[in-house]
Amino acid sequence: MQHDQFQSMGQTFMSSRMPKSLYQCLIFGQSTPEQVTNIKKTISNAMEGFGLQPDEHFTITVGFEGSFIETAPSVALFFGGVAPSLSEHAELMRLSIPIIPLVSDVANVANELPECLRSLNALALAPEDIELIKPAGVALQCLGLLPTQRRVFVSYRRTESRDVAVQLFEALSARQFEVFLDTHSVGAAVDFQSVLWHRLCDCDVVVMLDTPGFFDSRWARAEWGRATDKHISILQVLWPGHTASRTSALATPRVLSVDDFVDGKLTDEVIDSLSLQVEGLRSKSVALRHANIAGHLRSSIESMGGAVEAIGIRRSLVLRLPSGNPLVAHPSVGVPTAVTLHDAMRDNDSRPAILVYDHVGLSEEWMTHLNWLGTNVKGVQWIKSRQAGWELSELEGL
Repeated sequence: MQHDQFQSMGQTFMSSRMPKSLYQCLIFGQSTPEQVTNIKKTISNAMEGFGLQPDEHFTITVGFEGSFIETAPSVALFFGGVAPSLSEHAELMRLSIPIIPLVSDVANVANELPECLRSLNALALAPEDIELIKPAGVALQCLGLLPTQRRVFVSYRRTESRDVAVQLFEALSARQFEVFLDTHSVGAAVDFQSVLWHRLCDCDVVVMLDTPGFFDSRWARAEWGRATDKHISILQVLWPGHTASRTSALATPRVLSVDDFVDGKLTDEVIDSLSLQVEGLRSKSVALRHANIAGHLRSSIESMGGAVEAIGIRRSLVLRLPSGNPLVAHPSVGVPTAVTLHDAMRDNDSRPAILVYDHVGLSEEWMTHLNWLGTNVKGVQWIKSRQAGWELSELEGL
């Protein structure tokens, strides 16, 4: 399924049984008009990637408005400033709405945040992050649209870019990304390739260091191909003077120049810029992978004579089986875990539920674990997205 088709599905199948807004973002504090415009634009772009439309599936407002729905998942962003106050704090706490404190620098927390927010870990607004990509990403995490783990896979050729790969590993790790680098992330006495493919399946973004000899490596070609097959967004970092040897709709090119290097390492400015690009690609990648799973599911259910009827919270889909019986589907992006299962069971109501995931590339050990979960934890059925039609046909009796 193409991305625009998934967006159309979001517009077409919004159920009247759902609240008007599935998600709500509230803005408080001393934001500038430009900041409000930029955070609204960035969050809206990410939401629309999931097939969610403004004012239909989500709202972004300055403070509480009359249309606010207490039961819809919500998040609040507080922009710090001079003599800060948050009179709505008690109401936000009553509703258990997470608050993201934003400051100019973490050293200014005491001056820019009201006392009621100072115990929270604040996010410093980076000058280069004009579009407020990082705050938007945290907001989407709080709403359950992005995973809390921020995983990156570095793909490179050791003989050509090892030093830069290690530099990126350290820089992204320092920015709270969980980074996979083959020389740093695979333990002893394990099947190296099995672990590598498993970790690739669970990443949000692949950072590919495209050096002149990158595609001469069999394993580099395989990483590219499998990332593309899994619909994982790729940041293709092109070495100076090197022309991309392959292109992909999922690849975002970043061309380096000789001035971007000092003593064989990338400059701090380039590292900051690449980190921000990775942050921005996260929501696109997760949305594409979700759309791919939803596409398999929709195609399968429609071929059986059923339908997708609505979009639910946390990216769930409300299905109708050919018998007319309802079914709530929870697409799982990446490697599903017991936490994924818990979220699906927590959101479920009296209707039967399924957890849909892409099993291709997962390690045999993890598949054994998932089979054990499916056998021993009742309430949610496990469905492989690429075998959805085959496995859904067994659920017709629900």
